[in-house]
Amino acid sequence: MARKKKAEEEWENHERWLVSYADFITLLFAFFVVMYAISSVNEGKYKVLSKTLVSAFSGQPWSPVPIRSDTNSLTQTPVALPALPKVATLDPVPHVQQGQVSPRAHEPKPQANPEMQKIEAQMKALLKPLIDQGSVAIHRSNLGVVIDLNAKILFPSAQAQLSGNARSTLGNIAKVLAQVPYQIQVNGFTNDLPIRTPQFASNWALSAARAVSVVELFIEHGVNPHHLVAAGYGKYHPVASNNTAKGLVMNRRVSIVVVAPQNPSKAGTDPIMAGNISQRG
Repeated sequence: MARKKKAEEEWENHERWLVSYADFITLLFAFFVVMYAISSVNEGKYKVLSKTLVSAFSGQPWSPVPIRSDTNSLTQTPVALPALPKVATLDPVPHVQQGQVSPRAHEPKPQANPEMQKIEAQMKALLKPLIDQGSVAIHRSNLGVVIDLNAKILFPSAQAQLSGNARSTLGNIAKVLAQVPYQIQVNGFTNDLPIRTPQFASNWALSAARAVSVVELFIEHGVNPHHLVAAGYGKYHPVASNNTAKGLVMNRRVSIVVVAPQNPSKAGTDPIMAGNISQRG
């Protein structure tokens, strides 16, 4: 009997690994159940959330009743809720296209001045053919009467020497300006095409030289030199995008400004922009 009892105590169970294996399988099954539960989206709760957000932003009360994912059995029971504050409507931000000059904020409108109106009317009558072609634009700003001439009717490309037709046109303008007792500012502008020639090292030099050429012609035709100012603004005040051929042409211009008598101190300090010159002409 003692030998038999001893033999039973020395016996070892070789199938204990089944317990550990069963535990592992159970844990693995639980893991996949949890993963499936996490990956499963509750469509009903998602729709409730969506409609709640829409209600909040539209200001219309809506009761967040659970919605079934089955589209054939959707039910909504509206409940009276206190009205939510509506979202304030703001004015859209004004968009400024690339290459255009945005209007200065709170800039006062040009004041009625009979003398300036007379000069503007004379210039429009004198330059009507070029205005109709789109090569000249005339308007009144807070600084005075502005006459914008497309540079293509005045100068060959990359040059500051006036053409024959330009001298004739500017000579007619000078006849009117010779009778004006106010300061006259001539501004030169270019596009952004780089220039570096023996005569002009930059667009600054070219724009200034073109303004000086116009001023010298005015002096030849009797305009008082004490009233004249020449300024070059280079490429830094475009009225259109330089990415198009039309914009390049529009940005090559000369502005003649008859400064209003109430603003004599502003002459030569403020560039005049006008974007009404088209590619025609």
